[in-house]
Amino acid sequence: MLRDTCVEIEGGVVIAGREDRSSRQFGGKQRKSLDVLLAGVDPHTPLILMDHQPFDLQEAAAHGVDLQLSGHTHHGQLWPFNYITSAIYEVSWGYLLKGSTHFYVSSGVGTWGPPVRTGNRPEIVEITMTFGGSK
Repeated sequence: MLRDTCVEIEGGVVIAGREDRSSRQFGGKQRKSLDVLLAGVDPHTPLILMDHQPFDLQEAAAHGVDLQLSGHTHHGQLWPFNYITSAIYEVSWGYLLKGSTHFYVSSGVGTWGPPVRTGNRPEIVEITMTFGGSK
């Protein structure tokens, strides 16, 4: 599990995982800033960031993240809560390109609260990436 750490996988891709932004509230642990987390990462290396809650997308874009994967929103899970998550998050579900950073927020496969979905469908996302050129 990547919690405020980075690993380089075969092929030279770096995957960074952030501690959840609620970790301080629920566990007393302050998560690292992206400056600290990505300090040793070569800016020319393909970089995937996993951040549970899709807040502050501009921060990831400013740090040269190629792809950020998030969840948390369940895109409402129960209608009409998808309208609330759409108002809270820049992207509550699906794909967004911001600068040269790609974002995908999944509605997930599970539920939160009652085991019911009325406002969205569970999903498993398959992403194919091709890296080329320079950052």
